[in-house]
Amino acid sequence: MKIVMYGAGGPVAEAAIAALEVRHTLRLCDIRPPSEPHPSLKGAATGNASRWWPSRPARRDHEFRQVDVTNPDQVRDAAEGMDAIVNLTVVRPDPVMAFRVNLVGAYHVMDAAVAHGIRRVVHTGPEVVIDHYWHDFDITAEAPPRPGTNLYLITKYLGQDVVRSFAEVHGLDVVALYFHVFQPGDAPERMKGASPFLVSWADTGRAFQAAVEAPPMPNAYEPFIITGDLPHGRFGSEKAKRLLGWHPQDRFEGHWRRPAVREGI
Repeated sequence: MKIVMYGAGGPVAEAAIAALEVRHTLRLCDIRPPSEPHPSLKGAATGNASRWWPSRPARRDHEFRQVDVTNPDQVRDAAEGMDAIVNLTVVRPDPVMAFRVNLVGAYHVMDAAVAHGIRRVVHTGPEVVIDHYWHDFDITAEAPPRPGTNLYLITKYLGQDVVRSFAEVHGLDVVALYFHVFQPGDAPERMKGASPFLVSWADTGRAFQAAVEAPPMPNAYEPFIITGDLPHGRFGSEKAKRLLGWHPQDRFEGHWRRPAVREGI
């Protein structure tokens, strides 16, 4: 398929590109040119590579367009001739740009999908099933969202509602992927603490491949929790396995598995 990816300069995009470029043609869009590294990736050059997907060049050249997701004309032009859309755009700290990108930008992406007759859209976040659910178990993607007053969560949640409305009104086929904590599956040093909502970068990329290639969903807007098979029991990926055919391969046993110690009497 021909896939347009908005927000293609971030670390999650690198994982998605690594999986999607094997079988699909990609049009990568970002407000920054490829020569300018994303702020999230700068830590990899300063010894923080265990936190982010290790930066790596794409296997092959991809078309790039410099697109500002707050500009509706640029977003619509970039979607022309495409079969699917992956939206990875996000702004977290800025109170003005967070609304313009996370909310208005989502509107522009969905408007472009309708304008060009693109039914499959892969949307990302927010993980609004995290806050206020920390003491619960067996939480599904259908749990009532609780974004609270967090700027990132509330703006992405409003954008999510825009995406859901477009999908239902125009009969689109939207797959929404919820992530929380990422880590390389073969990281030499494990992240302190074991998040109950953790997935490897490689499994993250495979989730995007599954979301793009999956058959039509039961509902116009289908949310999915994307996490490894972890022993906590708080969040699960059963729905992603059932509808997307995605199965996480990294379990992060090193976070909780300890060698047995036998003491003498």
